[in-house]
Amino acid sequence: MEKRSYMVNSVVQKKQAQKFLSFVKNTLSTYEYHPKRIVDLGAGDGALTYALKQVYPNAYVLGVDKDAEVLKEGIKRWKGVEFSCRDILQLEFREAFDLVVSSSVFHWLGKDWHKGVQKVWEILEEGGWFFLHQGGRWTYYFLYDFAERIYTEMTGEVLKHTEVLFYPTLKEFKKHLSKHFVVVSAFSHIEFQQDYSLKELVKSFSVAGARAFTDRLSPKQREEFLARLFTRADEEEIPVFGRRLYGVMRKPLTVKVVPARLEEVEFLIEKYEGEFVPPLFKRPSAGGELGGGSLCEYIKSLSSARVLAAKKDGRVIGCLCYKIQALPFVSKPVPLVSTVIVEKPFRSAGVGRALYQKAISENRELYVRTWSTNTNHLKLLKSLGFQEVYRIENHRGEGIDTVYLRYSHERV
Repeated sequence: MEKRSYMVNSVVQKKQAQKFLSFVKNTLSTYEYHPKRIVDLGAGDGALTYALKQVYPNAYVLGVDKDAEVLKEGIKRWKGVEFSCRDILQLEFREAFDLVVSSSVFHWLGKDWHKGVQKVWEILEEGGWFFLHQGGRWTYYFLYDFAERIYTEMTGEVLKHTEVLFYPTLKEFKKHLSKHFVVVSAFSHIEFQQDYSLKELVKSFSVAGARAFTDRLSPKQREEFLARLFTRADEEEIPVFGRRLYGVMRKPLTVKVVPARLEEVEFLIEKYEGEFVPPLFKRPSAGGELGGGSLCEYIKSLSSARVLAAKKDGRVIGCLCYKIQALPFVSKPVPLVSTVIVEKPFRSAGVGRALYQKAISENRELYVRTWSTNTNHLKLLKSLGFQEVYRIENHRGEGIDTVYLRYSHERV
């Protein structure tokens, strides 16, 4: 199997790339985000690169791979996208990208994996997205073990695939990515052999993972290595499973958080009032009762609130409102955050964090009221040091509790 057969033999890679593409598309759709400049790192034959162009026809799409022979297949076949034969670690561009994707490639960076993550940081614009898919620890372990045995039989040398490839645990994966980015989500998915036939897996392995060994062999040895791989994998009934890692990251936005008039942020409240539980149009006031009101009453109740606006290039993209309020479990009125909103395209990019940090800096202690299924909000609050202090079970519906949290500058 020579390099030119990648397009034919990369069956598993293409199936994985299709799943990955759907994941990218669905995630960005949720955020109402429309990328303008996209780069596919480790594009191979360009199948994913071209598919991205079909999903985002108005975007500039570039596929990058350092293997000229494999890339040549995509250049011949796919139109409407550009390709560049370059090493990921050597990339430099005049313009930044707002979407970087990479599927089944980063493990090939081995000990330079961290440099690859740093490079993505450099070529990504603020607020841009990075979607990463690669193998995790123990991925295709038995297949690699089998290939290691064949390599030793043929050369008399020992070569461990972990000397060439970096397959991290999920914990390592999250840790390394969070050093640079806001990690929106990071998770793993286990694929068992029934997801692909052994023949498909070995074909795909022959043009991918097996190269950790074949790239060190002569053309004649390479041919023999692959012949043994195909014949004996079936004979020995090699068990195959993979742990796929998925990471969704954003490069934080630098925003300016300033005091604002209520009129400046009303459009955000009106636009996203339906996302609250219950909706704001059913509430008589901010931070008060949860039923029997209107949106007009809710906004009017914020006239005495401290309003903070997050601005990017002069445009308001988020807000936080808090006011002094009596709570059922405290002896005196306290500052309570009632309303936090970030426009969808700018969420998970550090805007909410910046708003809260400003509010925290203005108060010795700060309370927040939210609901138990508002998981992203709760995750942010806990990362900032807020602690739950009061809960009303099923207050907002079956299984939906009202949760109060508190931040204090005083160390307990």
